[in-house]
Amino acid sequence: MLTETAFRVRAPEFEPAYLRLEVEEIERRAGEALTALASCQVCPRNCRVDRLHDKTAVCRSGRYALVSSHFPHFGEEDCLRGWNGSGTIFFSWCNLRCVFCLLPETLVATDQGLVRIAHLFEQGQDEVEWQGGQVRLLHGKVGAVTRTGTRAPVAKVFRHHFAGDLIRIKPYNCPPVVLTPNHEVFAALRKAPDGAVKVRADDLTKDHYLLVPRRAPGGMKVELDVAALLSSSPRRYRRSPEVRLSPARLGALFSTRRTSQELGAITGYHPAYVRKLRGLWRRGMLPGLDGRTWIENEVIREADRVRFQTEKRPGIPAKVLLDERLAWLLGVFCAEGHVTSQKGRPNSHRLIFSFGRHESHLIDRTRRELGDLFGVEPTVLQRRTTVTVEVGKASLAVIFVELCGKAARGKRVPPVLAQATGEVLGAFLQGVLDGDGCDRGTHAVVDTVSEEFAFGLFEVGLLLGMLPSFHRWHPSPTRVIEGRTVNQAPLYYVKFPKVDRLTGRRHSRWGNVNGPFLVPVRKIERVPYAGPVYNLEVDDLDHSYLAPFVAVGNCQNFDVSQKGEGAVVSPERLAAMMLELQARGCHNINFVTPEHVVPQILEALPLAIRGGLRLPIVYNTSAYDSLESLRWMDGIVDVYMPDFKVWDGAVAKRYLKAPDYPEAARAAIREMHRQVGPLVMDEHGLARRGVLVRHLVMPGLLEETRQIMGWLARELSPDTYVNVMAQYYPAGAVSAEKYPEINRKLCREEHAAAVRVAREAGLWRLDQRRARLRPLWG
Repeated sequence: MLTETAFRVRAPEFEPAYLRLEVEEIERRAGEALTALASCQVCPRNCRVDRLHDKTAVCRSGRYALVSSHFPHFGEEDCLRGWNGSGTIFFSWCNLRCVFCLLPETLVATDQGLVRIAHLFEQGQDEVEWQGGQVRLLHGKVGAVTRTGTRAPVAKVFRHHFAGDLIRIKPYNCPPVVLTPNHEVFAALRKAPDGAVKVRADDLTKDHYLLVPRRAPGGMKVELDVAALLSSSPRRYRRSPEVRLSPARLGALFSTRRTSQELGAITGYHPAYVRKLRGLWRRGMLPGLDGRTWIENEVIREADRVRFQTEKRPGIPAKVLLDERLAWLLGVFCAEGHVTSQKGRPNSHRLIFSFGRHESHLIDRTRRELGDLFGVEPTVLQRRTTVTVEVGKASLAVIFVELCGKAARGKRVPPVLAQATGEVLGAFLQGVLDGDGCDRGTHAVVDTVSEEFAFGLFEVGLLLGMLPSFHRWHPSPTRVIEGRTVNQAPLYYVKFPKVDRLTGRRHSRWGNVNGPFLVPVRKIERVPYAGPVYNLEVDDLDHSYLAPFVAVGNCQNFDVSQKGEGAVVSPERLAAMMLELQARGCHNINFVTPEHVVPQILEALPLAIRGGLRLPIVYNTSAYDSLESLRWMDGIVDVYMPDFKVWDGAVAKRYLKAPDYPEAARAAIREMHRQVGPLVMDEHGLARRGVLVRHLVMPGLLEETRQIMGWLARELSPDTYVNVMAQYYPAGAVSAEKYPEINRKLCREEHAAAVRVAREAGLWRLDQRRARLRPLWG
């Protein structure tokens, strides 16, 4: 029997197929293919419309291709994505007919902590118009937490205008989430808790459980770059004295050879002040008539310490390990600390921790930790009602502000904590509880006026393996304290379940030991809204993210293939996209749904080759290709990746609206295999040439899988590389009314049976990518 080493090629010996063809031959084929657009027969549909003049039919594409996005894609098989990603170009629309959004302030769980979805949009690039809104690419630089608790790169962020009623869902003991009516949420019925599927927000009822995934800390050893934190928000200082004469008048005087005494006599200023103003003029910093000039307070590094330019030596450590001691101190600051400063005085920032007179142990530990960690000498002051631990070190005060916020309403959990170990997270939470916690027997309780801090504490609890409780209380608008009338803000309570001494388990009403927390729906209501709404596309098999803790669905290929998301691109622009992906280090050029735009690809390819394109080409298709199109691509494509969907014509007619799909797919895959043979990889495990067949296993259709696997092994080759995919879920046109038999997510047992069927057929090269499909618990 052959082994995987029989399908290896050395990377230095590989050359893309198209480099063995003359560019003129590719241009000849492009001309022939474009001519075929005049009466389109590019795919098996044979619509015979004049696409050259933008007449469209099933694929809805005219003279030029529509591209929805192009970016390094990390959601493909390992042999394609490698370590730099597959250079994926998503073509809009499709020749098959296979059968959402959040408010700007909605927090999303990411590897940067909880981030507002509108802020994610602001981080995006390459904005294009889409469906009356906009889409920006994040290129995977932010990772979103999925419903399985793992992290996946965010590919795109969508924004559009919405006017109407939103659905506000309040789970028991969890923060509410507000969505557009059609946005999907992962939910399970109480009578079938192991059957979680995507449910539209406006279809949710109180009979549903929502999924709150268990989380795990990042587990990293984190070192804080103090200099970078100080520089992240530039500080300005020094308000110049009032200047009675205009800068132009002073400049004219200073450009002469007069002495300070002479200029003082002319201006009425003291000669010493004249010398100061002349120095500012020479440096281009002369103030205006209003006397306001601000100067950047630079960060100075001296050996292993840093300080502000205006700050006295010594500075504070340039690098600080985020260990349990510092985490505890940050927690105490979030509970009991604040920073004061005076406008225009750069060194007036003062770090202050306030304690009750009886909390001597906290006072002593806080003072000790500040001294040991930062080399400062805190002062302990007896106030009228409190005892404070204070440090008059501006740089240290700014560090605490950058990490935790300044005053009570601006407090937040430092985002960097999500990357740390569980021990560090636990120390932070203990610091918060020591500073301002309350023991309620079965729960430890923290209250705060900062909603962002409350959400962050809720996430800390999840990262530590528990499900906290979240509550919001609206007090009376005002209250009299010590004879003064003060305004009152909403108060947020976060309750952390404690471990029962008898059972060893936490006091929690929801969830199971190993799976996600299943939280009942407490309240569903409609709220009017008009304004921008947002959504994400996440490169993940599960197509999910958390908003902020409840698992919701994300945009994905249905928007591309059936809604026509994207922009019209010229051949020059399409060629430029290929070269941009190559410049970003991608391992290949991956054309997704190219069946209906083969002429346009051929038209752009010579331009890319002349521009220096040297990457292998991946043809990522539904397998509904015409043999003529595939012959145009012969000698050009290196890796064919057909998705063999279904075997039976009646099934194809019902779900794909193409009864001839199985016959067309078999013919197309045979031709692909004739051209490039079984999949060959290099010594790094990257696909270089051959056929990689995908098959999406669908619920209740195991016989389709059996027929397809048998045909691949028998008619193609037992050496065919196959990815038996498990990520089917109801989307697009699938509904309980139209397609009740497939209106559910695939279960683990069905996927395991499909893999077993493939092996029994004789296929042995099955994709070993780590499956993210898992049962809800157990």
